[in-house]
Amino acid sequence: MDPITRSFYEFKFELAFLRKKGNEFEDFFSDIMGKVHPADFMRVRPWGPFGDRKNDGYLKSERIIFQVYAPNEMTSALAIAKIDEDFIGALPFWKDHFDTWIFVHNSAAGLGPDVTKKLLNLSTAHDPEVSSWGQEELRRKVFELNAPDLASLLGYAPTLRDMLDLGLDSLAPVLDQIAIMPAPSEPDLRPPLADKIKRNMLSAHVETLLKAGMARADLVKSFFYTQPERQDEIAESFRQRYDSLRSSGMGPDEIFSELQRYAGGERTPSPTRQSAVLAVLAFYFEECDIFERAEGRDL
Repeated sequence: MDPITRSFYEFKFELAFLRKKGNEFEDFFSDIMGKVHPADFMRVRPWGPFGDRKNDGYLKSERIIFQVYAPNEMTSALAIAKIDEDFIGALPFWKDHFDTWIFVHNSAAGLGPDVTKKLLNLSTAHDPEVSSWGQEELRRKVFELNAPDLASLLGYAPTLRDMLDLGLDSLAPVLDQIAIMPAPSEPDLRPPLADKIKRNMLSAHVETLLKAGMARADLVKSFFYTQPERQDEIAESFRQRYDSLRSSGMGPDEIFSELQRYAGGERTPSPTRQSAVLAVLAFYFEECDIFERAEGRDL
């Protein structure tokens, strides 16, 4: 897997892990496990008055029961109550079928000491081993997948070859997609800033994607050479979209992801279209039309 493709998938996985909650996160987990362990992982759904009998998924070959917990906000008290309820509730119905019980959670920062101690106490007091999975465990599972399954889970990714092969004909549909707002009265002509990525706290994965886009940003410049008014129209469109996303409270990487979707359209983009989107985003990033400027350069 080349570095651009890897960064794309790392970025998309991290966003999915952080943004999906409740049943959506449970479905995401089951999709991952079903692709990594076809014909082995069993997705369990609530059925009738007894629900799922405290089992959100079962890995038959390893005799593992999974319980998935992804609240909007995790607290120690609620997490401990959930662990108690689900582990003790699973024992009577599933005890002959599992040797390990895994608590799958969506806390990027990890579990607190009280929750960790609860899991250790349960493991000591009962025969089944008790453990937990978070972001890193799921990330490792995701990268066991082959290319078609990764694309099915996270979308088509651009490659280094896609970036090198990118031409003006690939950029035109993307530019048409985002050229929907009137030109600004005062175009922003300030120069690009070397420390802008750091200033905006963008991740290393986004930095890799922007650098890949910059390799073909010259195509965007060529496109606009004879149509400078379109550059201004699209710049204003991006600025307004960025301001709206930032005002909503989204983090920097989330905003970048939404700008990718904005530029590429709602349908799932092909690798070539994704490459064109990156070239356009990199161009406007360097032109200072999206994201915040570095300190000391407010001209």
